[in-house]
Amino acid sequence: MHPDRAPLAPFDAVSLDVGGVLIMPDPRVVGRALAGAGVRHDPARFFDGHYRAMAEIDRRRARPEETGPYARGFLRAVGAPDGQLEAGVEALGSVLRQSATWSRRIRGAVPAARRLAAAGLRLAVTSNSDGTVAERMRRRRVFQVGEGPGVPVEHVTDSGALGRAKPDPVTFLTTAVALALPPERICHVGDSGRFDADGAMAVGMVAVHVDPLDLCRGDHHHVDSLADFARRALAARRRVR
Repeated sequence: MHPDRAPLAPFDAVSLDVGGVLIMPDPRVVGRALAGAGVRHDPARFFDGHYRAMAEIDRRRARPEETGPYARGFLRAVGAPDGQLEAGVEALGSVLRQSATWSRRIRGAVPAARRLAAAGLRLAVTSNSDGTVAERMRRRRVFQVGEGPGVPVEHVTDSGALGRAKPDPVTFLTTAVALALPPERICHVGDSGRFDADGAMAVGMVAVHVDPLDLCRGDHHHVDSLADFARRALAARRRVR
């Protein structure tokens, strides 16, 4: 049975990626950068652009620190002419490295995370970032460790602080150790087939790939959004009970 049609294995905790699951690049920042470089683009396609960019990263097996494959995938998705791709890559390279760019909440994501927590699932974050993701997301009321204005999580693994990046098994195992759970009792949700799904599966976690455009054919579960995942996961918990 294909994973998309198979029931999710039972789990006690959810590990959340940040980009593409909870937040996206701010379209105003991205749009200003492209306009400033004279790169033609369609802002209405920015949402699709992110997921097509992540698919390009997976296809090219890019390293976590590379922005070029993401930028090229994004630019093609938003209609940038071939002759302007390199100017667009240069314009996006600097803004994509700025943590402040990754600040637009994905509609429905934070309420979905709250529903998971309210159902008794423990939450953690496992993110490739710059060491500041916990503080930035606390300020933006997305999540924080413990109680606060955002969704409460128990732990944040940030590659910039850890010194190891997904899909390195250490990143996922750090989250598992912090939760004091075996990896197989944790479900990781991320927007990359390689960094997130493959990395999580390699340590035994249940892997779920946020892939709203149905671009991935990987051997793992796929959902359209965190809200879609929450609906599916909570329905499965109700059936078990």
